[in-house]
Amino acid sequence: MKKKAMALMLTAMLAASSLAGCGADPASTGSSGEGAGGEGGSAQAEGSAGGESAGDASNFNETGFPIVNEPITLKVMQGIRDSDSLTDPSEMPAIQRLEEQTGIHLEWEVIKGTDWSTKLNLMFASGEYPDLIITPNTAVDQEEYGVSQKLLIPLNDDLTSKYMPNYTERRAAEDTDPCEALVASDGNKYAIGYMVGQYINTPAHYFINQAWLDNLNLETPTNVEELTEVLRAFKEQDANGNGDATDEVPLQMTLDAGYYSVRYMLPMFGVPAGNKWIYLDNDKKVQFTPTQEGFRKCMEWLHTCYEEGLTDPEMISQDGPTVETKFNEDKSGFFTAWRLKAMNFDDGVAATCTLYTPQDEGACMYRSVERASKGAFITATNQYVPQTLRLLDAMLETEMMYSLYYGEKDATDGTGWKYDEDGKVQTLMMGDIDVKNFLDCNTLFFGPGKYIDSVFQWPEQRIEKTGYCQTYDGAGLLQKYSNDYLEIAPLTSEQLQANALKETDISNAVKEYMATFITDGVTDESWDAFVAVFDGMNVDEYLSVFQSAIDSMEIE
Repeated sequence: MKKKAMALMLTAMLAASSLAGCGADPASTGSSGEGAGGEGGSAQAEGSAGGESAGDASNFNETGFPIVNEPITLKVMQGIRDSDSLTDPSEMPAIQRLEEQTGIHLEWEVIKGTDWSTKLNLMFASGEYPDLIITPNTAVDQEEYGVSQKLLIPLNDDLTSKYMPNYTERRAAEDTDPCEALVASDGNKYAIGYMVGQYINTPAHYFINQAWLDNLNLETPTNVEELTEVLRAFKEQDANGNGDATDEVPLQMTLDAGYYSVRYMLPMFGVPAGNKWIYLDNDKKVQFTPTQEGFRKCMEWLHTCYEEGLTDPEMISQDGPTVETKFNEDKSGFFTAWRLKAMNFDDGVAATCTLYTPQDEGACMYRSVERASKGAFITATNQYVPQTLRLLDAMLETEMMYSLYYGEKDATDGTGWKYDEDGKVQTLMMGDIDVKNFLDCNTLFFGPGKYIDSVFQWPEQRIEKTGYCQTYDGAGLLQKYSNDYLEIAPLTSEQLQANALKETDISNAVKEYMATFITDGVTDESWDAFVAVFDGMNVDEYLSVFQSAIDSMEIE
């Protein structure tokens, strides 16, 4: 309560400062045409307008560079991946150019993902906040620290359209606004979006070993029945041609490890499973995945495969890296994966395997919607909100953004990027770099699909992935309404916390029963016991929470 009261007092102080200083323009609109009566209109006095204090107005330039005539300092809390080793950001050439261009000095606190949650919570509890938090690979709970405690300021379209033209123009160019995914339960946006558009419409694809099909003179199967016969042939006829008819693994997967997991077999049986054990049907109704008839049919099929030795006997216990190692041994006939190239398996997999397109009646793949995630937040004690927004937009200028992401233009050290003969950005990255002098994917990056396509030369592996997506879309395999809406549904902090606990219980139960169904089979008795487990978890209430949130969204 003390923190919330303090934050409210700070917000009021900022509002008073704004009204006395440069002032807000409550009638200004964003890319989606929202004005004072639109998104966040009721919160402007407390958030958007209140956050527009620019300190000394005479030291701020609304357009052009520098952003400030006399230097100011902003403190930045930067989250990075555990796997990244970076030089001090203040020593990075792109950061130094950014400071020189804008007149804004940045003081960095860089925190690895493992330590992020602890240090973030301690920071908010201390009452001493950075001015800016950058989070492409870490997380900030906007419901808790924005909606509830008011320690983050709303960054609605009235502000971003005024101070972030690069950001606004890229949003406006898309058919649908990718930043609608950032809306909190109170109708405000608290984050600047992070996005690397790739024209991806589904996460996992099916792949079959074409070399094995050719070795056995088999046609590519088109449905589950034909696929099962092909898997049997792979098992019995020495498909890899090494003289050992016992070492092939026709169906390779894990129980629940990334894109190799059982859940990605469910779409062949009409259940477009995603990250949660729920999905949206064709009527925008939230359905519970584990109790669907298609779920049972998938378990029965997998048991048949397991019993006949068509699956890896270690599939229940093995993890993702183990599967990737096995792919490289040329002993896998059918599997699911994100793509084939530039993954953790060698080029031989891409050379011998090909996309499988299910043609079963009712087959339904998870539809992805490319959307912005939360990339940067501004705290309630920041006295230079317009300057900070202009700084963030400067980070998004094309050459600066790619230098922060890849390293220097025309670099010769295995990092960086260049313009190709078509005038498009082409990466020069060559393998892993021990210590990077650029932020990599930890930087703020905002590139929706149309913008990326206009300035960037897609690498081979991204073209590969896009091709797979286009094939599935053209075959009519994708669900009508994306499960992604369930990930961005505007739930309160209390609902999110309650759901997290329930989702853990649901997931544990589903995985336990899946393992049993696959190894021991499914009977009416075991299926009824499985369904009954969820009766005691108040699943109906869980679904109702999501349904109410989905109903409040304008999903077309």
